[in-house]
Amino acid sequence: MDQNSIILYSIIVAVLIGVPLLISRKTGIKPTEMLLGKMADRGIFKSKKDDAQGDKPKERRQTNSNRNDMLDLISRLATYARRNHFRLIVPGTLSCGDEMAVLTALVITRCGVVGINCFGFGGRVVAESGGKDWTQIMNGTQTAFPSPVTKNRNQEALVRRVLEAVGYPAAEAEVIGVFTSPSVWLSNTAGTNCYTKEEAMKVLRGDAYLRDGGLDPKALEAVLQPRIIRANSKEETDRTAVEK
Repeated sequence: MDQNSIILYSIIVAVLIGVPLLISRKTGIKPTEMLLGKMADRGIFKSKKDDAQGDKPKERRQTNSNRNDMLDLISRLATYARRNHFRLIVPGTLSCGDEMAVLTALVITRCGVVGINCFGFGGRVVAESGGKDWTQIMNGTQTAFPSPVTKNRNQEALVRRVLEAVGYPAAEAEVIGVFTSPSVWLSNTAGTNCYTKEEAMKVLRGDAYLRDGGLDPKALEAVLQPRIIRANSKEETDRTAVEK
């Protein structure tokens, strides 16, 4: 290092040390407090005690599902059906004599038909056994609503009757409930066939639904066509697709 460089570095060091000392004499603030004070303002050295005494973060308000949440599920189901060469019917409304099986969607696999029944409840959803009403706890409010299991089983029975009527009595029929709200937290729902969106898609990717039962999804869709009831408008689709 030449002499000029040594002189330059000496001047820099003198400035970095001397200026804070000079300001300290004028203001009474220690040089270290000048630096750490700035960092504290930026939250770098903010303590847990400061967090406790400062403003508490606002809790995120939980919400029920909206139409976009349902459309996200439909998009996932469409991708799932396409990749596995299944057939997807949306909405999954089938005529069964004087009754209708009203579902968000029907997925026709190589084993049978899986009905998707959407529910838009957010917050914490607590399941009750024995056909009792379930409970929604959201934003400090507790609300009872009819058991999704009861509805799913009723719709499942109608789908089975339709399959028998069109000549597919051996095809499997199952209806699963899907809670589409991103804020939902399901409690005590094991064995109910009710899931969050992520859980439902994981279940559908399991071997039980992907196995080859010798069924031609396209052929079954063709014979179901006369039974499929199409929505007359977007509003009708929204009304029948998600239970809230």
